[in-house]
Amino acid sequence: MSGRFLALLLSVLMPVIANADRPKMAVVTSNYPPYQYLEDGEVKGTHTETIRQILVRMGHDPVFRLVPWARAEASARAGTSDLIYSLTHSPNRARHYHFTNPISEARDVFFSLSDRGLQWQELDDLAGLRVGLSAFYSYAPEFMDWLAAGNARVIQISQESPELTGLKMIAYGRIDLFICEETVCRYLIDKHIADHPELANVSAIPRTVGEVRSFRAAFSRQHPKGEALRNEFNKVLAELKPSDSD
Repeated sequence: MSGRFLALLLSVLMPVIANADRPKMAVVTSNYPPYQYLEDGEVKGTHTETIRQILVRMGHDPVFRLVPWARAEASARAGTSDLIYSLTHSPNRARHYHFTNPISEARDVFFSLSDRGLQWQELDDLAGLRVGLSAFYSYAPEFMDWLAAGNARVIQISQESPELTGLKMIAYGRIDLFICEETVCRYLIDKHIADHPELANVSAIPRTVGEVRSFRAAFSRQHPKGEALRNEFNKVLAELKPSDSD
């Protein structure tokens, strides 16, 4: 066996051997571009790459799985998945997860037909309108309280891609407003406008619903080392952030 061939063989095998020594980390999420999405059979996206980089630095081999959000949460809460992302903190969720520090901002806004010129200062300015929302997203408490008081006609969207469905429903006049994380819905409009030109008349109303919140990852409380893993994750995340801002 020549030295050149042996060197080539080792260059191929060494990454495989190195990964075999790393403990697997079961990571679950749902389709939420540009943060996470499936492309050519691989889970990609800005949050995905951050999570992947951190877990590898922690010495783990992350195995990503993308499923509908309800299944993702059920898996993480049961402990069949070790880590879930991208989600916002809530007291109810904190009963099931050890939340990490923020990965990015979550800014919820209303989308509507541009030519309607809808504006608002107080939620009551929107009373009586048809408001669409994702059945599985965690919105600001004050917004949910306003809806619970019967101030709007609520349409819950539970399809696999509720954000894109909500934007289309606006375009077709089936709802008046759709509340959505701004980066996500702007991305979806840009991506799908060629196939759905009616989305050109859908735009964000420039006012945040509730406070700007944070997207995080979260380790299952069923994992025996969940809290320790969360603490190590936060440490590596803090080390990454300075280079991210260069």
